[in-house]
Amino acid sequence: MNRTYFIHEFLLTSKNKRTIPFLLFIGVLLISYCFLLVPNRETKETFHPEEINDYLTELEVEQDQRMKSGNTGIILMTGDPVFARNDYNHGLFSALLNSYEDRNFLRYLHLRAYYLESDPSVHMQDENLFKYSPYPGKDREHLYHQTMLRYEDYLMNDCHITEALLFEKTGIQSLQTFLHTYGFYFFLFCAVYFSSDILSRDRTHRTVLQGLPMSWYRQLNLKTLAVFSYTLLILITVLLTGFFVLSSQFGFGNFNLHVPIMTAQNTFSIEEYGVISMVKFIGLSLAALPLLVFLLIRINVILSLLLKNEWLVLLFGTFVIFSERLYDARTTRDILGIDISYFPQTYFDFGKIVTGEKNFLLNTETITLAKGVIVLLIASAIIETVLFVLSRVVTKRRLYQSR
Repeated sequence: MNRTYFIHEFLLTSKNKRTIPFLLFIGVLLISYCFLLVPNRETKETFHPEEINDYLTELEVEQDQRMKSGNTGIILMTGDPVFARNDYNHGLFSALLNSYEDRNFLRYLHLRAYYLESDPSVHMQDENLFKYSPYPGKDREHLYHQTMLRYEDYLMNDCHITEALLFEKTGIQSLQTFLHTYGFYFFLFCAVYFSSDILSRDRTHRTVLQGLPMSWYRQLNLKTLAVFSYTLLILITVLLTGFFVLSSQFGFGNFNLHVPIMTAQNTFSIEEYGVISMVKFIGLSLAALPLLVFLLIRINVILSLLLKNEWLVLLFGTFVIFSERLYDARTTRDILGIDISYFPQTYFDFGKIVTGEKNFLLNTETITLAKGVIVLLIASAIIETVLFVLSRVVTKRRLYQSR
């Protein structure tokens, strides 16, 4: 009976009239991500040959004028001649441009890493970088350290340097970026959407439901298991499809790569950074996915018992996902005297927990991987208790006979 009911609910979810359009929407998002967003994604390290050519032309004109006038100029901060600095920059950027055009990306990487190491102001003093951040200087320095750790990793691991690897577009790097940015919000919204009508869709089958020789709580559990399995199947399919499509365009990438992490929050210097393997980051991040998906589905079951309308359930379920945004202002570290590390929604964006990014953003050290797992497990236990009690109050008969 359990197996039959599970299969019935699984097929009902997959053939739901609300599911098919949403799957098409996911398909459009996937195509857009693979063929538009990633190929055209730009970062601080994106190389623009046209801009470099214009810069070199301007330098040549300036140098000619200084040669004719005999005025070398003085850099006030250091006392060095401007002419010598311009000559150095012309040689360096010409080498960068030539190595890029020759597709010699290993040479390009050496030159770029040397340039950034010798002149951190490229990041630190770029006013267009994190323009709207409340802490632009802190964020620029953070990005600088991450970039230098990434470049050091490429060189120490003796990777085959390609353009896609250099600009983080390979399959494995794109997966890491997705999990570290908005990937988990996408996962959780899918869980909320697929489970938003988990109870309301059965209103047209009241008589059949009343005759099932199965307890109401068990039915809720099997419904949850069916939607949970279907959601994970869809998410795994999307991840694998995106990974292989991007890999076919830009290559798989190197599985020996490392991901920069932050280990402390005291001086914000390079000593407070470290690395973990790319495989470990992806493994730890995805290990939390089943727990988070299950948690959101059980919340939706509770909402369905209380609200009895799939659109209201979808609305409130979505609000739960993004509820952290109500206090995620990078200055809030406690709510009503309770540290935010004790709220489960703090850990919804789990990729940032693994790398310590959440601690960096909120300037705290209380948000840890171990605490995240414990908080989510406790939240699941509380939700399970609430659901068990509520299922005794809002019975099957009471739910489906109320309009």
